[in-house]
Amino acid sequence: MKRLRLSAQIFILVASMIVLTLGVALLLFNYQLRANLEDTQGERVMGLATVLADRSDIKAALSARPIVHDPDSALRQQIERLRERLGVDFITVMDLDHLRLTHPDPDEVGRHFRGGDEDPALAGESYVSRSEGTLGVSIRGFSPVFDAGGTVIGAVSTGVTLSRVGLLLAERRQGLLLGISLLMLIGASGAWCLARYIKRILLGFEPHQISQWVRERQAMLSSLHEGVLAINGEGEITLVNPAACQLLGSSAAEDGSGIPAATLKELFDSGVSSLDRRLTLNGRALIVNRVPIRGERGADGSVVTLRDRSEVNRLAEELTGVSRYAQALRASTHEFKNRLHVILGLVQLRDLGRLERYLRELDDTLIAPAAARIAGVRDPVLAGFLLAKGSEARERRVAFEIDLESEIPAPDESETIHLLVSIIGNLVENAFEAVAGREAPQVSLTLGVDAGALSLHVSDNGKGMAEDQQRLAMEQGVSSKGEGRGYGLAMVKTHVESLGGSLALYSTLGRGTLIEVTVPYAMAVTRVTDGVT
Repeated sequence: MKRLRLSAQIFILVASMIVLTLGVALLLFNYQLRANLEDTQGERVMGLATVLADRSDIKAALSARPIVHDPDSALRQQIERLRERLGVDFITVMDLDHLRLTHPDPDEVGRHFRGGDEDPALAGESYVSRSEGTLGVSIRGFSPVFDAGGTVIGAVSTGVTLSRVGLLLAERRQGLLLGISLLMLIGASGAWCLARYIKRILLGFEPHQISQWVRERQAMLSSLHEGVLAINGEGEITLVNPAACQLLGSSAAEDGSGIPAATLKELFDSGVSSLDRRLTLNGRALIVNRVPIRGERGADGSVVTLRDRSEVNRLAEELTGVSRYAQALRASTHEFKNRLHVILGLVQLRDLGRLERYLRELDDTLIAPAAARIAGVRDPVLAGFLLAKGSEARERRVAFEIDLESEIPAPDESETIHLLVSIIGNLVENAFEAVAGREAPQVSLTLGVDAGALSLHVSDNGKGMAEDQQRLAMEQGVSSKGEGRGYGLAMVKTHVESLGGSLALYSTLGRGTLIEVTVPYAMAVTRVTDGVT
């Protein structure tokens, strides 16, 4: 179902409220106007009845014996002319027997008065009543007629029907309706202007879009490892995400309280952009970016992002694999230099026989076995990396075994090799650290390709891990080796998942750890034998 736009919702809501309010007001005004008209007409007919009751011709007609009930009488003719001038619906003169002497309808003269509300008048009371008579429901004024001795000899009733009151009400209602319509038009115009104004304030976005963006923003800010702070034009903090609280110190709260004023001044010291600025806050080296928020009236606050410089550097090195390459190459270089010194010394001594035996020993014990171990690795980057890790293992005095279950062809994408180097480097490095201090440290790396998948196993005879340590081993920043560690296995997991593979960890306290990795492996070259691919 399509949502109504915000401007339409506001217009409909405000216009509906205005129409409803004015409609209720119209009903109340109409009710009050009708009540006022009825009261006014009641007072009017009551006054007319009182004046008519004092007329001498009416008293004479009621005092005559016998009383004449004639529709053609002079009294009725005079009363009818008077009724038309006064604008009432009837003037009725009745005797003590409730018989009419006058009535607008000649046929009703001489008949009994209808309505049942005339008895108090014949008893000597003056009053206003509402009742249904010959002409319909009417507002009636009653007044008794007294003779010279003060005795009631009859009564006069004057009245207007409710239909006449309705006509009077309709005449006065026209002006009221015109005013109400004008107010509705003004209210609708105001509602439209309000809707346009709110729409402009919200930059033309709809409420459901804004609420969705707020939820997305909260999720993004909570997941960011970068600290984010925002401040408005009045210098009030409007946004602090959890990472910023952690970077600025434990005293900082998510509402901005607890952040020292000096820190805020350092971060928001000006309203101009600042990119990759280096600051040291609370003993932590940070990279700070500041961007001002531009509103309709100029600068309206700033947004600051914070990054831990040491973490950025460390992650950059881990992501590119530089640290692993450098560490392995450093060991190879150190080993090569030692052997080169031996060779140079023998040459200077001119002991060619000893030099020849030394070179043969190197080839038999180190070069040939190492080359044989990686003979099945067709990618030169991976082969060189494994050779370097072997040199590093010898330098660390760790027995490092490389077992190839099958030939390892080169992958179809170079990015795969870089990820494999990072995965193997992190796993082997963790294994080297795990066996440090053991009497006979051993680390084994097994590689194999089968059915389009590469599997590698790294095992060691280190001290192993407890079950709770195994559950947290893949979490970033979790390590038993101190602060600033715990990124290797987390990065391995990320790389394996990016390749669409799987990772499993098995460990026993006191016996060592085994990590198994399986990833899809697309080969660059497919061997052809006897014409069959």
